[in-house]
Amino acid sequence: MGLANLPLAAGEKHAKAFVRCGWTLEPRRGRGTHFILTKPGTRVTLSIPDHREVKRALIAAQMKLANISEAVYLAAFRN
Repeated sequence: MGLANLPLAAGEKHAKAFVRCGWTLEPRRGRGTHFILTKPGTRVTLSIPDHREVKRALIAAQMKLANISEAVYLAAFRN
Protein backbone atom coordinates (compact mmCIF):
# COMPACT_ATOMS: atom_id res chain seq x y z
CA MET A 1 0.00 0.00 0.00
CA GLY A 2 1.09 3.58 -0.42
CA LEU A 3 0.25 6.96 -1.82
CA ALA A 4 -0.48 5.55 -5.27
CA ASN A 5 -3.49 3.68 -3.84
CA LEU A 6 -5.16 6.85 -2.58
CA PRO A 7 -7.70 8.29 -5.01
CA LEU A 8 -7.37 11.66 -6.70
CA ALA A 9 -10.75 13.25 -6.13
CA ALA A 10 -12.49 16.45 -5.09
CA GLY A 11 -12.15 17.69 -1.54
CA GLU A 12 -15.87 17.17 -0.94
CA LYS A 13 -15.56 13.43 -1.66
CA HIS A 14 -12.61 13.12 0.71
CA ALA A 15 -14.47 15.05 3.42
CA LYS A 16 -17.43 12.67 3.09
CA ALA A 17 -15.08 9.71 3.49
CA PHE A 18 -13.77 11.13 6.77
CA VAL A 19 -17.38 11.66 7.91
CA ARG A 20 -18.01 7.95 7.24
CA CYS A 21 -14.96 7.24 9.45
CA GLY A 22 -16.62 9.01 12.38
CA TRP A 23 -15.56 12.64 11.92
CA THR A 24 -18.01 15.55 12.00
CA LEU A 25 -18.12 18.18 9.26
CA GLU A 26 -18.26 21.64 10.81
CA PRO A 27 -20.57 24.22 9.26
CA ARG A 28 -18.82 26.77 7.12
CA ARG A 29 -18.38 30.25 8.50
CA GLY A 30 -18.51 32.66 5.59
CA ARG A 31 -16.69 31.92 2.35
CA GLY A 32 -14.30 29.26 3.58
CA THR A 33 -12.23 27.30 1.11
CA HIS A 34 -11.67 24.25 3.33
CA PHE A 35 -13.80 21.54 4.87
CA ILE A 36 -13.12 21.45 8.63
CA LEU A 37 -13.70 18.16 10.44
CA THR A 38 -13.65 17.47 14.18
CA LYS A 39 -14.20 14.44 16.35
CA PRO A 40 -15.51 14.47 19.92
CA GLY A 41 -12.88 13.36 22.40
CA THR A 42 -9.91 14.42 20.27
CA ARG A 43 -8.02 17.68 19.98
CA VAL A 44 -7.23 17.04 16.32
CA THR A 45 -8.87 19.13 13.60
CA LEU A 46 -8.73 17.99 9.98
CA SER A 47 -8.73 20.47 7.11
CA ILE A 48 -9.48 19.36 3.56
CA PRO A 49 -9.27 22.00 0.80
CA ASP A 50 -12.35 22.49 -1.36
CA HIS A 51 -10.51 21.83 -4.62
CA ARG A 52 -11.43 19.76 -7.67
CA GLU A 53 -8.50 17.46 -6.99
CA VAL A 54 -6.74 17.05 -3.64
CA LYS A 55 -3.17 15.75 -3.60
CA ARG A 56 -2.57 12.28 -2.26
CA ALA A 57 0.12 13.42 0.16
CA LEU A 58 -2.31 15.81 1.85
CA ILE A 59 -4.89 13.05 2.32
CA ALA A 60 -2.18 10.73 3.68
CA ALA A 61 -1.17 13.39 6.20
CA GLN A 62 -4.78 13.88 7.30
CA MET A 63 -5.22 10.11 7.65
CA LYS A 64 -2.13 10.00 9.87
CA LEU A 65 -3.51 12.81 12.06
CA ALA A 66 -6.87 11.03 12.26
CA ASN A 67 -5.17 7.71 13.04
CA ILE A 68 -7.04 5.98 10.19
CA SER A 69 -5.47 3.14 8.23
CA GLU A 70 -5.39 3.20 4.46
CA ALA A 71 -7.66 0.16 4.20
CA VAL A 72 -10.32 1.73 6.43
CA TYR A 73 -10.16 5.02 4.55
CA LEU A 74 -10.43 3.39 1.14
CA ALA A 75 -13.45 1.36 2.28
CA ALA A 76 -15.13 4.55 3.53
CA PHE A 77 -14.22 6.42 0.33
CA ARG A 78 -15.73 3.75 -1.92
CA ASN A 79 -19.07 3.59 -0.07
